[in-house]
Amino acid sequence: MRDHELIKEAKEHFQKTIHVMQDQLSTVRASRVTPAILEPVVIEYAGSKYKITDLAMVYTQDARTIIIEPWDNSMISAISKGILKANVGANPSDDGKRIRLVFPALSQERRKELTKLVDRYLEEARVALRNIRREVIDKIKAKEKQKELSEDESKRLQAEVQKAYEQFEKQMESICEAKKKDILEE
Repeated sequence: MRDHELIKEAKEHFQKTIHVMQDQLSTVRASRVTPAILEPVVIEYAGSKYKITDLAMVYTQDARTIIIEPWDNSMISAISKGILKANVGANPSDDGKRIRLVFPALSQERRKELTKLVDRYLEEARVALRNIRREVIDKIKAKEKQKELSEDESKRLQAEVQKAYEQFEKQMESICEAKKKDILEE
């Protein structure tokens, strides 16, 4: 039935919202640094803009250190400038072959700021979920008005959308709680 396509569409959009939130959360530093922290960094090199992973190999050396090995040593200053501009929380230092980012240990105050950032990402995702739910329910009601759906079928589909919404919201909350727990770990 075409009506189930609306439910499928809603679930796909809900899932995409969770993926976007997870991408945002990956840029938030927890107890260990990860190369994902550098995702928002834009490098201007040779008149073009690049992601750092397009120009270099990025890996962690230990819990607080990220190493960036450019494919070409002439890129080092451009990468360093991009990192400084992005304000990722560490200043780059290089030895002519690689860039080292040593992140300071997180203070309790900084940990609390990061948990607030996680809460903000969660709230943004909730708003997106609510908008998706509203749009799908509006489509269902329009089909009912056009007599493409019976009133009972419309109510059933609306309840199905609401149930899916609640499941995805719980999933997002548990992801964020795990992230906040990770941030608050010493």
